Amino acid sequence: MKTLTSYSGLKASDKGAVLALGNFDGLHRGHQAVIATAKSIAKDLKAPLGIGLFRPHPFRFFKPEAPPFRLMSPTIRAEIMAELGVEHLYEIPFTAELRDLEDTEFVEQVLHEGLGIRHVVVGEDYGFGKNRCGNVESLKRLCAARNIGVTAMPPVGLHQLYGKYGSTEIRKALQSGDVFHAHHMLSRPWTVDGTVQKGQQRGRTINFPTANLEFGDLVRPKFGVYCVDVQIDGETERRPAVANTGNRPTVGGEDARLEVHILDFDRDLYGQRITVRFRSFIRAEKKFESFEALKTQIEKDAQGARAVFGLKL
Repeated sequence: MKTLTSYSGLKASDKGAVLALGNFDGLHRGHQAVIATAKSIAKDLKAPLGIGLFRPHPFRFFKPEAPPFRLMSPTIRAEIMAELGVEHLYEIPFTAELRDLEDTEFVEQVLHEGLGIRHVVVGEDYGFGKNRCGNVESLKRLCAARNIGVTAMPPVGLHQLYGKYGSTEIRKALQSGDVFHAHHMLSRPWTVDGTVQKGQQRGRTINFPTANLEFGDLVRPKFGVYCVDVQIDGETERRPAVANTGNRPTVGGEDARLEVHILDFDRDLYGQRITVRFRSFIRAEKKFESFEALKTQIEKDAQGARAVFGLKL
Protein backbone atom coordinates (compact mmCIF):
# COMPACT_ATOMS: atom_id res chain seq x y z
CA MET A 1 0.00 0.00 0.00
CA LYS A 2 1.30 3.42 -0.98
CA THR A 3 0.67 6.37 1.34
CA LEU A 4 0.38 9.86 -0.16
CA THR A 5 0.27 12.88 2.12
CA SER A 6 -0.95 15.51 -0.34
CA TYR A 7 -3.74 15.85 -2.88
CA SER A 8 -1.81 18.16 -5.18
CA GLY A 9 1.04 17.52 -7.58
CA LEU A 10 0.38 13.78 -7.79
CA LYS A 11 1.83 11.64 -10.57
CA ALA A 12 -0.61 10.21 -13.08
CA SER A 13 0.03 6.73 -11.67
CA ASP A 14 -1.20 7.91 -8.26
CA LYS A 15 -4.51 9.14 -9.66
CA GLY A 16 -7.58 7.44 -11.07
CA ALA A 17 -8.57 5.42 -8.00
CA VAL A 18 -11.95 4.36 -6.75
CA LEU A 19 -12.01 6.14 -3.41
CA ALA A 20 -13.61 5.17 -0.12
CA LEU A 21 -13.86 8.51 1.67
CA GLY A 22 -14.25 9.04 5.43
CA ASN A 23 -12.38 9.04 8.73
CA PHE A 24 -12.07 5.24 9.06
CA ASP A 25 -11.10 5.35 12.74
CA GLY A 26 -11.33 1.75 13.89
CA LEU A 27 -11.94 0.20 10.46
CA HIS A 28 -15.03 -1.43 11.96
CA ARG A 29 -17.62 -3.51 10.13
CA GLY A 30 -19.37 -0.42 8.74
CA HIS A 31 -16.08 0.88 7.34
CA GLN A 32 -15.31 -2.56 5.94
CA ALA A 33 -18.63 -2.56 4.05
CA VAL A 34 -17.75 0.80 2.45
CA ILE A 35 -14.27 -0.44 1.50
CA ALA A 36 -15.63 -3.75 0.15
CA THR A 37 -18.06 -1.86 -2.10
CA ALA A 38 -15.26 0.41 -3.34
CA LYS A 39 -13.09 -2.64 -3.96
CA SER A 40 -15.80 -4.28 -6.09
CA ILE A 41 -16.27 -1.10 -8.15
CA ALA A 42 -12.49 -0.74 -8.54
CA LYS A 43 -12.31 -4.29 -9.89
CA ASP A 44 -15.07 -3.57 -12.42
CA LEU A 45 -13.37 -0.36 -13.55
CA LYS A 46 -9.89 -1.93 -13.47
CA ALA A 47 -8.84 0.94 -11.21
CA PRO A 48 -6.79 0.99 -8.00
CA LEU A 49 -8.58 0.91 -4.65
CA GLY A 50 -7.93 4.01 -2.57
CA ILE A 51 -8.83 5.32 0.88
CA GLY A 52 -9.21 9.05 1.48
CA LEU A 53 -9.03 10.33 5.05
CA PHE A 54 -8.02 13.53 6.76
CA ARG A 55 -4.89 14.20 8.77
CA PRO A 56 -5.22 15.35 11.48
CA HIS A 57 -8.68 13.99 12.25
CA PRO A 58 -11.14 16.90 11.80
CA PHE A 59 -12.40 16.48 15.37
CA ARG A 60 -8.86 16.99 16.68
CA PHE A 61 -8.45 19.99 14.36
CA PHE A 62 -11.57 21.71 15.66
CA LYS A 63 -11.14 20.62 19.29
CA PRO A 64 -7.40 20.34 20.01
CA GLU A 65 -8.02 20.18 23.77
CA ALA A 66 -10.58 17.36 23.58
CA PRO A 67 -9.80 14.14 25.49
CA PRO A 68 -8.12 11.29 23.57
CA PHE A 69 -10.60 9.54 21.30
CA ARG A 70 -8.85 7.54 18.57
CA LEU A 71 -9.57 3.81 18.27
CA MET A 72 -6.35 2.76 16.58
CA SER A 73 -2.84 3.93 15.85
CA PRO A 74 -1.79 4.84 12.30
CA THR A 75 0.43 1.74 12.28
CA ILE A 76 -2.42 -0.66 13.06
CA ARG A 77 -4.70 1.18 10.62
CA ALA A 78 -2.17 0.83 7.80
CA GLU A 79 -1.69 -2.87 8.50
CA ILE A 80 -5.43 -3.58 8.36
CA MET A 81 -5.95 -1.44 5.25
CA ALA A 82 -3.26 -3.41 3.45
CA GLU A 83 -5.01 -6.65 4.47
CA LEU A 84 -8.26 -5.27 3.00
CA GLY A 85 -6.59 -4.75 -0.37
CA VAL A 86 -6.16 -0.96 -0.27
CA GLU A 87 -3.54 0.15 -2.80
CA HIS A 88 -3.44 3.92 -2.21
CA LEU A 89 -3.94 5.68 1.12
CA TYR A 90 -4.49 9.42 0.65
CA GLU A 91 -3.88 11.28 3.91
CA ILE A 92 -5.47 14.60 2.98
CA PRO A 93 -3.99 17.43 5.09
CA PHE A 94 -6.82 19.01 7.08
CA THR A 95 -5.79 22.67 7.18
CA ALA A 96 -7.58 25.98 7.66
CA GLU A 97 -7.58 26.31 3.88
CA LEU A 98 -9.26 22.94 3.42
CA ARG A 99 -11.73 23.71 6.23
CA ASP A 100 -12.92 26.79 4.34
CA LEU A 101 -13.53 25.08 0.98
CA GLU A 102 -17.16 25.09 -0.15
CA ASP A 103 -18.57 21.75 -1.32
CA THR A 104 -18.04 22.71 -4.98
CA GLU A 105 -14.44 23.71 -4.32
CA PHE A 106 -13.74 20.51 -2.40
CA VAL A 107 -15.00 18.30 -5.22
CA GLU A 108 -13.17 20.30 -7.87
CA GLN A 109 -9.85 20.91 -6.12
CA VAL A 110 -9.47 17.76 -4.03
CA LEU A 111 -11.41 14.94 -5.68
CA HIS A 112 -11.28 15.95 -9.36
CA GLU A 113 -8.14 18.00 -9.99
CA GLY A 114 -6.13 16.73 -7.04
CA LEU A 115 -6.81 13.00 -6.73
CA GLY A 116 -8.38 12.50 -10.16
CA ILE A 117 -10.71 9.84 -8.80
CA ARG A 118 -13.10 7.83 -10.97
CA HIS A 119 -15.64 6.91 -8.30
CA VAL A 120 -16.21 7.73 -4.62
CA VAL A 121 -17.96 5.63 -1.96
CA VAL A 122 -19.23 7.27 1.24
CA GLY A 123 -21.73 6.68 4.02
CA GLU A 124 -25.19 8.03 3.25
CA ASP A 125 -24.85 10.58 6.09
CA TYR A 126 -21.57 11.97 4.73
CA GLY A 127 -21.12 15.73 5.14
CA PHE A 128 -18.27 17.83 3.76
CA GLY A 129 -17.19 21.35 2.89
CA LYS A 130 -17.25 24.54 4.96
CA ASN A 131 -19.68 24.16 7.88
CA ARG A 132 -20.67 20.81 6.33
CA CYS A 133 -22.47 22.61 3.52
CA GLY A 134 -22.19 19.53 1.32
CA ASN A 135 -24.08 16.23 1.62
CA VAL A 136 -24.59 13.12 -0.46
CA GLU A 137 -27.04 14.85 -2.80
CA SER A 138 -24.66 17.72 -3.59
CA LEU A 139 -21.78 15.24 -3.87
CA LYS A 140 -23.69 13.25 -6.49
CA ARG A 141 -24.56 16.40 -8.43
CA LEU A 142 -21.08 17.88 -8.34
CA CYS A 143 -19.36 14.60 -9.16
CA ALA A 144 -21.73 13.80 -12.03
CA ALA A 145 -20.69 17.08 -13.69
CA ARG A 146 -17.10 15.84 -13.56
CA ASN A 147 -17.80 12.25 -14.68
CA ILE A 148 -17.14 10.83 -11.20
CA GLY A 149 -19.42 8.08 -9.95
CA VAL A 150 -20.86 8.17 -6.41
CA THR A 151 -22.13 5.36 -4.22
CA ALA A 152 -23.72 6.13 -0.83
CA MET A 153 -23.81 3.29 1.70
CA PRO A 154 -26.50 2.85 4.39
CA PRO A 155 -25.38 2.20 7.99
CA VAL A 156 -24.47 -1.37 8.89
CA GLY A 157 -25.54 -2.91 12.19
CA LEU A 158 -26.34 -6.17 13.94
CA HIS A 159 -29.96 -5.34 14.69
CA GLN A 160 -32.11 -2.25 15.08
CA LEU A 161 -32.10 -2.75 18.85
CA TYR A 162 -28.31 -2.47 18.96
CA GLY A 163 -27.89 0.35 16.47
CA LYS A 164 -25.26 0.77 13.80
CA TYR A 165 -21.61 -0.17 13.87
CA GLY A 166 -19.89 3.14 14.50
CA SER A 167 -16.76 4.61 16.05
CA THR A 168 -18.83 6.44 18.67
CA GLU A 169 -20.57 3.22 19.67
CA ILE A 170 -17.24 1.40 19.96
CA ARG A 171 -15.80 4.14 22.17
CA LYS A 172 -18.84 3.86 24.47
CA ALA A 173 -18.42 0.08 24.68
CA LEU A 174 -14.73 0.41 25.59
CA GLN A 175 -15.42 3.11 28.16
CA SER A 176 -17.88 0.77 29.86
CA GLY A 177 -15.44 -2.16 29.76
CA ASP A 178 -17.52 -4.09 27.22
CA VAL A 179 -14.64 -5.32 25.09
CA PHE A 180 -16.79 -8.19 23.77
CA HIS A 181 -19.22 -5.80 22.05
CA ALA A 182 -16.32 -3.65 20.86
CA HIS A 183 -14.72 -6.80 19.41
CA HIS A 184 -17.94 -7.63 17.56
CA MET A 185 -18.32 -4.15 16.06
CA LEU A 186 -14.65 -4.00 15.06
CA SER A 187 -14.60 -7.63 13.82
CA ARG A 188 -11.36 -8.04 15.79
CA PRO A 189 -10.21 -7.42 19.36
CA TRP A 190 -9.51 -3.81 20.23
CA THR A 191 -5.74 -3.35 20.05
CA VAL A 192 -3.23 -0.99 21.61
CA ASP A 193 0.28 -0.95 20.19
CA GLY A 194 3.44 0.95 20.96
CA THR A 195 7.01 0.88 22.22
CA VAL A 196 7.56 -0.51 25.71
CA GLN A 197 8.53 2.25 28.12
CA LYS A 198 10.50 1.95 31.35
CA GLY A 199 8.23 2.50 34.36
CA GLN A 200 8.89 2.64 38.08
CA GLN A 201 9.58 -1.13 38.09
CA ARG A 202 7.49 -1.75 41.20
CA GLY A 203 6.11 -4.92 39.61
CA ARG A 204 9.55 -6.51 39.62
CA THR A 205 9.69 -6.23 43.41
CA ILE A 206 6.73 -8.64 43.69
CA ASN A 207 7.78 -10.91 40.81
CA PHE A 208 5.18 -9.31 38.56
CA PRO A 209 7.10 -7.33 35.90
CA THR A 210 5.06 -5.32 33.43
CA ALA A 211 5.56 -3.93 29.95
CA ASN A 212 4.29 -0.35 29.96
CA LEU A 213 2.67 1.44 27.03
CA GLU A 214 1.40 5.00 26.62
CA PHE A 215 -2.13 5.39 25.26
CA GLY A 216 -1.29 8.59 23.41
CA ASP A 217 -4.41 9.83 21.60
CA LEU A 218 -6.22 6.50 21.93
CA VAL A 219 -9.51 6.44 23.79
CA ARG A 220 -9.16 5.34 27.41
CA PRO A 221 -11.06 2.14 28.14
CA LYS A 222 -12.78 1.60 31.48
CA PHE A 223 -9.98 1.62 34.03
CA GLY A 224 -9.32 -1.77 35.51
CA VAL A 225 -7.86 -5.19 34.80
CA TYR A 226 -8.26 -7.16 31.57
CA CYS A 227 -7.28 -10.46 30.01
CA VAL A 228 -5.21 -9.60 26.95
CA ASP A 229 -2.85 -11.28 24.54
CA VAL A 230 0.43 -9.81 23.39
CA GLN A 231 2.45 -10.05 20.21
CA ILE A 232 6.07 -8.95 20.26
CA ASP A 233 7.38 -7.38 17.08
CA GLY A 234 9.10 -10.01 14.96
CA GLU A 235 7.14 -12.90 16.45
CA THR A 236 3.99 -14.64 15.23
CA GLU A 237 3.04 -16.08 18.62
CA ARG A 238 0.45 -14.27 20.72
CA ARG A 239 1.21 -14.62 24.42
CA PRO A 240 -1.49 -14.72 27.15
CA ALA A 241 -1.28 -11.82 29.58
CA VAL A 242 -3.10 -9.75 32.18
CA ALA A 243 -3.20 -5.96 31.90
CA ASN A 244 -4.03 -3.01 34.08
CA THR A 245 -5.34 0.26 32.67
CA GLY A 246 -5.64 3.40 34.74
CA ASN A 247 -3.86 5.87 36.96
CA ARG A 248 -2.54 3.37 39.55
CA PRO A 249 -4.16 5.09 42.57
CA THR A 250 -2.57 2.78 45.14
CA VAL A 251 0.94 3.92 44.19
CA GLY A 252 0.04 7.55 43.56
CA GLY A 253 0.03 7.40 39.77
CA GLU A 254 -1.32 10.34 37.80
CA ASP A 255 -1.04 9.51 34.11
CA ALA A 256 -3.22 6.84 32.50
CA ARG A 257 -1.19 4.00 31.08
CA LEU A 258 -1.37 0.37 30.08
CA GLU A 259 0.69 -2.09 32.17
CA VAL A 260 0.92 -5.62 30.78
CA HIS A 261 2.20 -8.71 32.58
CA ILE A 262 2.85 -11.57 30.15
CA LEU A 263 2.18 -14.89 31.85
CA ASP A 264 5.08 -17.36 32.11
CA PHE A 265 7.44 -14.91 30.43
CA ASP A 266 10.67 -13.36 31.66
CA ARG A 267 12.40 -11.19 29.10
CA ASP A 268 13.35 -7.52 28.86
CA LEU A 269 11.10 -5.77 26.31
CA TYR A 270 12.21 -2.16 26.78
CA GLY A 271 12.28 -0.32 23.47
CA GLN A 272 10.45 -3.07 21.57
CA ARG A 273 7.10 -2.65 19.84
CA ILE A 274 4.27 -4.85 21.07
CA THR A 275 0.58 -5.12 20.23
CA VAL A 276 -1.93 -5.80 22.99
CA ARG A 277 -5.38 -7.21 22.17
CA PHE A 278 -8.13 -6.84 24.77
CA ARG A 279 -10.01 -10.12 25.30
CA SER A 280 -12.15 -9.76 28.47
CA PHE A 281 -12.72 -7.47 31.44
CA ILE A 282 -11.81 -8.81 34.89
CA ARG A 283 -12.49 -6.01 37.38
CA ALA A 284 -12.65 -2.24 37.77
CA GLU A 285 -9.75 -0.15 39.05
CA LYS A 286 -9.60 0.12 42.82
CA LYS A 287 -7.43 1.88 45.38
CA PHE A 288 -6.03 -0.57 47.92
CA GLU A 289 -5.09 0.17 51.52
CA SER A 290 -1.53 -0.99 51.02
CA PHE A 291 0.90 -2.23 48.42
CA GLU A 292 0.67 -5.65 50.07
CA ALA A 293 -3.09 -5.72 49.53
CA LEU A 294 -2.51 -4.73 45.90
CA LYS A 295 -0.01 -7.56 45.53
CA THR A 296 -2.58 -10.09 46.82
CA GLN A 297 -5.19 -8.83 44.35
CA ILE A 298 -2.72 -8.91 41.46
CA GLU A 299 -2.05 -12.57 42.18
CA LYS A 300 -5.81 -13.25 42.07
CA ASP A 301 -6.09 -11.33 38.80
CA ALA A 302 -3.29 -13.40 37.28
CA GLN A 303 -4.99 -16.62 38.37
CA GLY A 304 -8.23 -15.42 36.82
CA ALA A 305 -6.45 -14.71 33.54
CA ARG A 306 -4.87 -18.15 33.64
CA ALA A 307 -8.31 -19.70 34.00
CA VAL A 308 -9.64 -17.71 31.03
CA PHE A 309 -6.73 -18.86 28.86
CA GLY A 310 -6.90 -22.45 30.09
CA LEU A 311 -3.42 -22.35 31.60
CA LYS A 312 -2.19 -24.32 34.58
CA LEU A 313 -3.18 -22.58 37.82
